[in-house]
Amino acid sequence: MSLFLSHDSSLRYWLTKTGDEAVPDVAPVCDLERASASSRELGTSFLPVDYSAENPVHVLVSDPACLHSSSMLIPHLWTGPLPVGAFNELSGANYVSSPEFTFLQTSAKRSFLESLEVGLYLCGTFSIGDEGRGYVGGRRCLTTPEALASFLGRCTGAYGAKKARASLRYVLARAASPMEVLLILAFTLPPRLGGWGFPEIVPNEQIAVDEHLREVAGTGYFVGDIYIPSVRGDVEFDSEEFHTGRWRADHTQARRNVLEVMGIKTMSATWRQINTFEKFKTFIWMVKERFGLPHRDYTPKETVAQISLYEQLADFRRKLF
Repeated sequence: MSLFLSHDSSLRYWLTKTGDEAVPDVAPVCDLERASASSRELGTSFLPVDYSAENPVHVLVSDPACLHSSSMLIPHLWTGPLPVGAFNELSGANYVSSPEFTFLQTSAKRSFLESLEVGLYLCGTFSIGDEGRGYVGGRRCLTTPEALASFLGRCTGAYGAKKARASLRYVLARAASPMEVLLILAFTLPPRLGGWGFPEIVPNEQIAVDEHLREVAGTGYFVGDIYIPSVRGDVEFDSEEFHTGRWRADHTQARRNVLEVMGIKTMSATWRQINTFEKFKTFIWMVKERFGLPHRDYTPKETVAQISLYEQLADFRRKLF
């Protein structure tokens, strides 16, 4: 028998994976006939996620007779055919839902904004702590919006697929931190969903440095946190953790100077500049002013949505799993 990790357990597995950890192979052919929801099986299995009564293991089963939760184990029923790429292989005979399948599973149980947030994290280039929040370090993207769309296309009618497809419209690749997720959603979502409706953005875009400026820049390209191609504008979030000290300050200023000479407008923010909604709203206004983007008034309903988006994503106590 095998355990098939799913839902919050597979989300924990993927989002806490660090840059030096190997990604397991995709299971070529897989079915749930051998799926177990046995506490005895759990006790003898080596799993790559911690679990407790407060954080039980979520598994997928195909037999309704297995739907008996225990203090350590929560089974979920899947009776349809399994799409190709649904699971990755773990050690022993166990499996973990793939990032794409995890996105579908978590979308079914979460709000539209939470589904969208999970998509950005799965397509991002950073890992978070085992407590379900924070920033641990960088890693490669686990999946892409295109891969998520392809997988959902093989899950027509599945529970949660409609919501997952709707949120996928706003999922972008390569967000590099939780704060970048906040900025990306604030920029890209329409006002009715809590955003400010910016033009198309590209997270962490490589910006080639003009050849005669490379000696000053010390590199052949910069990576713009949030690049807006239509206005040649770059928005940076300067984390105090990574932008302190004289060398960092000198590097940041040299970078800004080079970009400005190349005709790329820059704006940067630290957490202290955006740690309340009113500050954040002012920062958004400044970005639009700097980049020559039109301002507009927002309805009371749109403002409520903007406040809700900010408060949810800027709440450092909130956990994703």
